[in-house]
Amino acid sequence: MAEINKGSSKKQGYRETKLGLIPKEWKVLSLGKIGEFSKGKGVAKKDILETDVKGFSSIRYAEIYTLYDYYTHSLRTKINEESARNSNPINNGDILFASSGETLEDIGKSVVYLGNETAYAGGDIIILKQNSQDSKYLGYLLNSDLVRNQLFKLGQGHSVVHIYSSGLKKVLIPLPSLPEQQKIAQILTIWDKAIAAQEKLIAQKQALKKGLMQQLLTGKKRFAGFEDKWIKTELKEIGTIIRGASPRPKGDPKYYGGNVPRLMVKDVTRDGKYVTPKIDFLTEAGAEKSRPCKAGTLTIVCSGDVGVPSFLAVDACIHDGFLAIINLDNKIIKPDFLYYQLKRLRTRMERSATHGGVFTNLTTTILKEFIIEIPSVQEQLAIINVLSKTDKELEREEFKLKNLNSQKQGLMQQLLTGEKRVKI
Repeated sequence: MAEINKGSSKKQGYRETKLGLIPKEWKVLSLGKIGEFSKGKGVAKKDILETDVKGFSSIRYAEIYTLYDYYTHSLRTKINEESARNSNPINNGDILFASSGETLEDIGKSVVYLGNETAYAGGDIIILKQNSQDSKYLGYLLNSDLVRNQLFKLGQGHSVVHIYSSGLKKVLIPLPSLPEQQKIAQILTIWDKAIAAQEKLIAQKQALKKGLMQQLLTGKKRFAGFEDKWIKTELKEIGTIIRGASPRPKGDPKYYGGNVPRLMVKDVTRDGKYVTPKIDFLTEAGAEKSRPCKAGTLTIVCSGDVGVPSFLAVDACIHDGFLAIINLDNKIIKPDFLYYQLKRLRTRMERSATHGGVFTNLTTTILKEFIIEIPSVQEQLAIINVLSKTDKELEREEFKLKNLNSQKQGLMQQLLTGEKRVKI
């Protein structure tokens, strides 16, 4: 790994700038001083080819913040020749900014294109062409807090946020010498490779777990000593199905903003199996008009991202975008077994839901009549034991990934501001 000088003095060798303290030999330039801006165009949804069809590489603005990180050597989207003629070409080293987004976090997100073939940028993309700085270094820098905080101030709009090249031209960036830029990019690339390897390992373990669940939860693979036939049952036969509720009007301070946690889908996405709501809170009066549930309650998302199960880690309320199963008959089914079965059967649950309007909706009636297969309690416990161990293995690997990402973010903050210097 490249060497880093630790403990650089902020008193000697540094100067105060609009960006804060930086090494005295570093420059501060606006983006308008390092290159030329242009706009992408064309590339409608109808122009996109099937993944196995040959075509011209292209990128659409939403893909900048959904598919790519700091830089990319290849683009996933392919378009036909006519669409390419009506679009704007991009080449190795070009920096692509998303000029539209639904949130401030989306706006101004950028990616550096490092591919060797000419590709094409669609509408709502701002292109920065430059050849005086290291492109990969800029890829890291332009997505760092130092620059992102400037971009947030440029966002205009409410339901859809926009950013313009006139604003981007004024964004200030710190620039060390080209060799130092290249060394910084080289160091951060080492962390990228470690993160990619860890993500690949996690994906492999998730695939193994999915296969194991399919075998164990269908009875295709059974443990020695278990031969009893599994029974089929509707969920209403093993527990009580309830739906969450929300106080109205939404946002009323009489009901909202208290100390009673209310479960949100983002909480489930963040925490996984055991969820501690941290986003939204109700007052005591609001909780009375919602649906309070005890810690350990099995909940299921019933609107939008339908069928995702989780357990409440604390007492909390659920709103009308959730169903819950309470009063489970432990003599028939164990909560963890039901969780794993629902997780495996999520696609079937989603197909069972009603599809109309904006959201897919899983009703209490549909869930009550949802059929699952259940072995004996002892066999359930054996299955839970194996799958729980697999979960813990995944948690360990995901914790390692989280640490790698945290280390990289800290390193970016130090290297891209010159707080830590590299040896060239």
